[in-house]
Amino acid sequence: MKRCIVGFLLCTWTLLTLADDTVYKVISADGSVVYTDIPSKQAVPVTLPTGSVMVSKGVTKKPITPSSADKARKEINIKLLVTSPKPEQTIRDNNGQVTIQATLDPQVQGEYTLHLNDQRVSQNSGVFKLQQLDRGAYTFYIEFALKSGKILASTPKQTFYLHQASALNRPN
Repeated sequence: MKRCIVGFLLCTWTLLTLADDTVYKVISADGSVVYTDIPSKQAVPVTLPTGSVMVSKGVTKKPITPSSADKARKEINIKLLVTSPKPEQTIRDNNGQVTIQATLDPQVQGEYTLHLNDQRVSQNSGVFKLQQLDRGAYTFYIEFALKSGKILASTPKQTFYLHQASALNRPN
């Protein structure tokens, strides 16, 4: 890499030097030809052809306009809402069954993913029927993604509380 840079700089320096000075051709006693910019008695001036110079017409800048597909994507405002349970809602179910529902507006084909206490459940519907949950607090959020994996919408994290009757207080 260093050789390439040194070679490039040497060529550039040579061309810049040649552009301003007169070049002389000297034939040595052994027959070798030497080109130099220092005149001597045996030196013959060499006329170099002028370099090819092309003048640029300039760059015309076209305004960047978004394509119709980009416009359509930006115009679609996808909303993903959790309809059940409400934030901070207390659910009383002794069997540990909870249904979490989300709606998407407008409807688009894709996959819903429920993140419940750092566990993931994915499906094609926005209705998640959970079973055998232990009592306690649960934090969740839902994401909606296309088949390609691109996430289009997500809900904020929210919490619900599952209450169950104590096994100690049940009548016989």
